[in-house]
This record gives sequence, structure tokens and C-alpha cells, in this order.
Amino acid sequence: MHKARLEEINKLFLEYRRLFEARDAEQIADFYRFPLHYYFSNGEKSQLSREYFIGRVEKLLKLYAKLGVNQIVGAVTDVNELNENNSLATLSWVLLDTSGEKPRQIYSAFTRYIVCDHNGKLKIDGLIGVDETLRLREALRAKSA
Repeated sequence: MHKARLEEINKLFLEYRRLFEARDAEQIADFYRFPLHYYFSNGEKSQLSREYFIGRVEKLLKLYAKLGVNQIVGAVTDVNELNENNSLATLSWVLLDTSGEKPRQIYSAFTRYIVCDHNGKLKIDGLIGVDETLRLREALRAKSA
């Protein structure tokens, strides 16, 4: 993989993370190519429209607020070039509550993304759930216990 491509992917996800912290579902959706192909951790697959995706992101952002998430740390841990236009990127996400004296990890999870060149820009074309749904449910249960 070319170093420039790896740098572009890292930059893409840095900006993406910032918009999650800003809680801006509309601008988060701008990183995607629609219809989005979503692969659930249970093996199911769906095509999501932009409007439906924004609704799902808004719901996720409300859950983040409920859990006290105010900082997200993301790191690209692996990138595989699928062909000249598509890459598979694995990210490790750590969601934190930094409102106290010491940052508190709420949960961490992995997500994979199919990233493609589309009209001269990098876009997320596929989202592959790995373990975030499970980690999110565990965090919500722990909060209500």
C-alpha cells in the first residue's frame, strides 16, 4: 500500500472521530457513500439510505451522551488493499468520560470499514460491525446496575 493512501485513510478517520465528538450526524453521514452496505456482527447485511443512517447515528449519539462519552480515541490498526480503489480499514475505538479527575474508559470496540475512492474523494462504502454492539450493550447494562 502506498504511504500516501495510508495517510489519507488516517486523516479521514481523524476528521470522522472529531465529528462524532461534536455529535453532528449530518456531517458524519458526509463521510459515507450511499446506499451504505452494513454488515452486522450477527451475519446479517443491509443497505442503508442516508436518511436512515442519520437516524441511527443520532440514536447512537444519544446513547453516548447517556453513557457520558465526551472523548473518543480512534486508531487505524490495520489496512488491507482490496484493489486499486478499495481498502479494508480496521479501527480500534476507545470511548471515554473525561469529566472527572481521571479519564474513565466506558468501552472499547473494533469496527471495520470498506473505504473507496469515489469522485476523487475517499468515502466509506461499507461498515462491518465487529464487537461495538456487544460493548455498547455491556456499558448500558453496567450504567443501569
